[in-house]
Amino acid sequence: MSRIRLAVPLYIGGASLSLFGNSAITIVLPWLVLATTGSLSSAGLIAAAAGIAAVPATFAGGRLIDRFGARNVAVASDLGSAAAVLGLIVVDATVGLSVPWFMVLAVAGAVFDVPGMTARQAMLADVASISGTSVTTVAGFFQTGFSLAFLAGPALAGLLLSVLDPIDVVAVTAASSAAAAVLTALVPVMGQAFATAATGAGSALRLIRATPALRAMLIFAFLSSLVTPPMISLLLPGHFNEIGKPGQLGLAMSAFAIGALAGSALFAFLAARSRRATFVTGMVAMTAGIWLFAQLQGFWIVAAGMLVMGLGSGLFGPIWNVYVAERVPADVRGRVLGWLNMGGLVAGPMGLGLMSVVLVGGDLALGAVVMGIGWTAVAAYAVLSPGARELTEPVPDSAGVDR
Repeated sequence: MSRIRLAVPLYIGGASLSLFGNSAITIVLPWLVLATTGSLSSAGLIAAAAGIAAVPATFAGGRLIDRFGARNVAVASDLGSAAAVLGLIVVDATVGLSVPWFMVLAVAGAVFDVPGMTARQAMLADVASISGTSVTTVAGFFQTGFSLAFLAGPALAGLLLSVLDPIDVVAVTAASSAAAAVLTALVPVMGQAFATAATGAGSALRLIRATPALRAMLIFAFLSSLVTPPMISLLLPGHFNEIGKPGQLGLAMSAFAIGALAGSALFAFLAARSRRATFVTGMVAMTAGIWLFAQLQGFWIVAAGMLVMGLGSGLFGPIWNVYVAERVPADVRGRVLGWLNMGGLVAGPMGLGLMSVVLVGGDLALGAVVMGIGWTAVAAYAVLSPGARELTEPVPDSAGVDR
């Protein structure tokens, strides 16, 4: 019985450590590439290769989750991530790191990272059921852990890089992934009848097509990823570089993480009263924050925009996981989540490419306005689309699916 009571902290602890390691290595790896090769273009090429590799890995991961169980895939993913990161240390100590080695090991890490997070999303319903905790509460805890890890990972990585050799910091991220695997392996799960080979990806896609809320989620994942990656990767660093304050970039990102932490902490309390109101409030806050950010005025206004954006994200973000946990049958849950996550992964590079075209003349203000208009349209779709109300309707206790 004690293991059942520990299901939630073990689950959240494992997920948070996993994301901590993944977010930290996104800071450490480019730094290590630059320290080793001195080439910024090589760092970009390696990051692009890893991003491309994550797309088919996410699709395959969904199938593996439904076939072998979400916990097993989550544990294997963390162990794989730890092995890929440790590979950097081994290669550095033996033959020496080079661009091809960085490419191979970065791709190997990406192959495990996103499927691992998808597997943890798929575990949410099982953890809620076996622990006797409501799905909304577990989803709120999950988002809180996500926000904490997103805040602490890059911050600690940056601090350690200032006092340690980059290859030594790599060991810290590997240890985090390994610890995540241990905690996740201890999460008790209910017995699962694994899906047969005859149950293919088509059944998950048919379910998405037939379900207004899932269709809305897939479209939103795609459209939102056309807008938000360019903001983080192009507009934000471009602004602080333009005003000559590159050191404030990390502080602005921390403001977003703090806002997301506050929003996710409020989610379970507010959603228990009205999921619809919580969702709409989150969308309104995110939109307001983006337009505040779009002013591109100094540090404080931009940081305030990031803070409000984070708050909105923390309020509406968990809704997706709650819906999937409550409404999607367990035997296709992994593949449904795979499709939803893959939509965002595919759109991200497209959004970066489109924003790069907008910024050809170096006009960040124009890019910010385009981003603001784009997100406003996305938020309007998310709130007004036919699937939005179904997405925020709680399931009666008697009608839950695999809760």
